[in-house]
Amino acid sequence: MGMTEKIPVKREDLYEFQFLSEASLSPDGRYAAYVVTQADKEKNGYNSAIWMYDLETGKNRRMAERGGAKGILWLDEKSFLFASDRGEAPDKESAVYYRLSVDGGEAQSFLTLPHKAEKILAMGGEKYLFAARVEEYEKPENGECEAERGKDYEIYEELPFWFNGKGIVSRKRTALFVHDRSTGETVRISEKYQNVTSFDLSPDGKTAAWSGPVYRDICPKTSGVYACDLESGNVKSLTSDKEFEADRVCFMGENQVFFTGTTYERMGKNPRFYLVNVDNCERTDLPFSDFSVGSSVGSDAKYGGGTSMLYCQAEDALYMLKTEWGSSQLVKMDRSGAISYVTEKEGAVSSFDIQNGRGVMMAMRGCSMVELYSLDLESGEEKKLTGFNDQYLDSHAVIPPEAFRYEGKNGYTMEGYVIHPLGYEPGKKYPAVLEIHGGPKGVSGGVFFHEMQCLASDGYFVIFSNPRGSDGRGEAYADITEAFGRDDFADLMEFTDQALAHCPDIDEHRVGICGGSYGGFMCNWMIGHTDRYGAAVSQRSISNYATKCLYTDIGYYANRLQMEAYPWEDFHKVWSMSPLSGAVNAKTPTLFLQSDEDYRCWMGDAIQMFSAVKRQGTDARLVLFHGENHELSRSGKPENRMTRLKELEEWFETYLKK
Repeated sequence: MGMTEKIPVKREDLYEFQFLSEASLSPDGRYAAYVVTQADKEKNGYNSAIWMYDLETGKNRRMAERGGAKGILWLDEKSFLFASDRGEAPDKESAVYYRLSVDGGEAQSFLTLPHKAEKILAMGGEKYLFAARVEEYEKPENGECEAERGKDYEIYEELPFWFNGKGIVSRKRTALFVHDRSTGETVRISEKYQNVTSFDLSPDGKTAAWSGPVYRDICPKTSGVYACDLESGNVKSLTSDKEFEADRVCFMGENQVFFTGTTYERMGKNPRFYLVNVDNCERTDLPFSDFSVGSSVGSDAKYGGGTSMLYCQAEDALYMLKTEWGSSQLVKMDRSGAISYVTEKEGAVSSFDIQNGRGVMMAMRGCSMVELYSLDLESGEEKKLTGFNDQYLDSHAVIPPEAFRYEGKNGYTMEGYVIHPLGYEPGKKYPAVLEIHGGPKGVSGGVFFHEMQCLASDGYFVIFSNPRGSDGRGEAYADITEAFGRDDFADLMEFTDQALAHCPDIDEHRVGICGGSYGGFMCNWMIGHTDRYGAAVSQRSISNYATKCLYTDIGYYANRLQMEAYPWEDFHKVWSMSPLSGAVNAKTPTLFLQSDEDYRCWMGDAIQMFSAVKRQGTDARLVLFHGENHELSRSGKPENRMTRLKELEEWFETYLKK
């Protein structure tokens, strides 16, 4: 079927997408259980089900779906647990885990926890290690807690006082617990007022290790690593809590703990890697690898999580994800810190698992959505196991991004991407949209991106790149401390020139800009510093660092890091780096898309920029989504995701196609 005979990509296609996540192998490596999520138009939400792939027979089948499903935990080679909301929990704080056999049958209630677990591990026998968010307030003498009294107000006593996706976090912490299923007893092992950010269990199940700050009032950006002998209950500090922010704790053997440590004296810092001995606290500093762990590749066609780091005992090696240029790869690290590549194809690996010498991963290959792949750990050979989205991709006009490189004026080799408009005819002029990713330490690549494909189907060239500040090129490239709106702006202006030269059929007078989060910051900045763009769509944006640093979840430390000043220390610097300072010059018609529960880039900034642009007599529109947060475009209510795309498409239609 030719591209012109295929169905154009539309915003309503969201309901056809199937999002795969949480690949989890049975201990013998035979079965891969995973979660499939799909938007439900009728309930304006999402349905999730657990599927299982038999790597020996190739059989793929649905296992559980009633009440939703997530949090897969294998008990043995023949059964696993998963969390599901089936109305059987004793109260709203509790969580029920169900047991399911690989042979099928009805899932049986197996484990009830007093708190909803963010992550759970099996210690062996009847005991489980899990992390959950809990209140840290003290109950008054009459036994009535403040949370019960304060139905119509919130009390803020700490920084951060709210957090995107979590709501109010003042006086709340993620704590670490041991639950004994045989007795029903749950014991907290992390310290009161400690916020656990990462944890792991030793291979023999006898020791737990974790990271996280202990604080009252203001959460610091330094934290330590801790360990607990689960038989005695004794807890000890393995590292200082003043040197770096410790995270991504993972056992390498019974008494060695790997962790990452990041310092925040500059923007864009990549973590250092360490090993610490549980017995004597002796620390080994591994060679600096200069990459951030995980996949930073952006897409609005992913949903759910999974493993990004794990220890393989048989190889005595650590596997992890690494972002490089516009892709993410699976790499392996030995005890010396030496890194070798397991995958090297372009695309994005979002999660993986390894058991008994077998590997599986969730990955986006080519301009496709996430599917399950098997992986030969020696050769790196991949085999696609599922095709949930194949029918959609085969029948719809999905246009792969084309990459091109050029030598930038900044001294770096730069990479850009272009998606041609559907039905492209050489020699005919077309409008274009410059898409700017978030972060700034994110990356754009060649994977499927619904918003971009919708624009291409609407007749636009879509162009995008990874300017300085982006991930995947090392921390020096990512460091734009005190250079927001300068180095990145120069790179994007040059990229626009390069894209126009690379694609001469782009009408230079009909180029729009679009971005979210940091990309929203850049949209706001650019409309105040150039008139070359015909329209702008600024999403979940930043406009005023003098206020953002005071009312967002990470603003109290991150924004000072970006500018090396608070407004009361150097107001001129903070104001001069704020897009609002240039709003008086804005002549570009701008649409602002914002969520009222976005605590990363709060609505106050979008409202300020909208008001300022409107005051200049420039066309502007603000759409405020209720009950949504920073993740609207990726996991918001489906109807709101549809409205967001509709507003975006209609804005560009009005100003770039006239």
